[in-house]
Amino acid sequence: MSSDYRKLLFGIVLAGSMLAPSLHGHAQNVTSPYSILGIGDIDNRDYGRFFSSGSASLARRSENAYNYANPASLTGLPFKTMHFDVALMGRSSTYLTPWADTATLPDKDLVVKRVSMAFKVNNHAAFAFGLRPYSSVNYSFSQQVAILDGNTTYRKYIDGSGGINSVYLSWAHTLGPRLSFGITGSWMFGSMINKTQYLGDNIQLTIKRKETDFYYGANLQGGLQWYPDWGKSWKHRFGITAGLATHLRGQLYTEYLQDTTHIYAQWGPVHYFDLPMTVGFGYSAQIKEDLSISLDAQYYDWKKQIVNYSNSYTTPNYRFSIGSEYSFRKRAYGTVFERSYLSAGAMAQQHYLTILGNPMWDYSVSVGGGYLLARRVMLQAGIEVGRRGKLSLSQIKENYTQFMVGLTLKDIWIGPKYTHRYD
Repeated sequence: MSSDYRKLLFGIVLAGSMLAPSLHGHAQNVTSPYSILGIGDIDNRDYGRFFSSGSASLARRSENAYNYANPASLTGLPFKTMHFDVALMGRSSTYLTPWADTATLPDKDLVVKRVSMAFKVNNHAAFAFGLRPYSSVNYSFSQQVAILDGNTTYRKYIDGSGGINSVYLSWAHTLGPRLSFGITGSWMFGSMINKTQYLGDNIQLTIKRKETDFYYGANLQGGLQWYPDWGKSWKHRFGITAGLATHLRGQLYTEYLQDTTHIYAQWGPVHYFDLPMTVGFGYSAQIKEDLSISLDAQYYDWKKQIVNYSNSYTTPNYRFSIGSEYSFRKRAYGTVFERSYLSAGAMAQQHYLTILGNPMWDYSVSVGGGYLLARRVMLQAGIEVGRRGKLSLSQIKENYTQFMVGLTLKDIWIGPKYTHRYD
């Protein structure tokens, strides 16, 4: 997407004013207006067990759930048991612009946010792999443009979609009786697609333009968890993660069509988008195996990269979260197992883009829980209500509600189950 084009589109959403005497614009079905900049909206929430506890999970170790946030937590899973997770996220948002008196009608979305599988190989090592979105692009605009003497107009319909996905492999190993180390390698790939259709009532104009910005690159994250044995009633957990600063390699492909006839196509020069170095610290206290309280703080060291809007660029940002969870356990056949759990949390996160020279913050609260549907199947659900953007800073204010529904299937891995390989 060209620099001038992005300035034009985002200016229509953010400023709401005429950009030129012959151009008037309005937004329609703007499902994620800020995703037009950078590499889209980046979402680092946990779409699993820890979603409803504010995604505060860097220090969490659970035998009932795989924790993606810190690969070192893999060693907390039970021996020989496979954990397969899948989760869906639904979102409803309304937007209020600085120049409007009323909010937009709700925009809705439903996507798969997590598919993963984790397995503990022996008493000291475990691995996991999966697929998850890293960023998403989703916007739609309509513009009326005047040409010639100002009496003739044509329409532009613009749709943005796509995003960056991450396929990853994690490995963890104990370094001692109370310390674990883990590492996650990710391959990131995807494309951001912008489609523009030009239509005219009084002139013969039926042209379509499709711009596809392809990206790919690798990423690496490491983690440690320390779980000292300091008391019988209270269990303390500490977690730390760090990720390398890498970049995505991108290339823009532009093509024009008239009706179904291919007119013109070209590849643009190779460009790069730098990803940040990350550092995270977490603490979790567990009381009598039932109640846990967790705190997380994360820092993302984005290098300054100019994006195509006035005084806007990538910037270092922070994320803070707190969560609590209560587990309802039951004893049967000589063993104790979790029957259900309830959780709640809160999160404050700065956006990775500075807009018009001002930071943008995202605040949310969440509640949810899980229930054991069958012996090896856990249903998880949570709802989050939040707000981001500030009208006084000329930002679009978004009020959103999103819900997560997921399933965790636990079973003995089919190999060890029948061959007894790890007995």
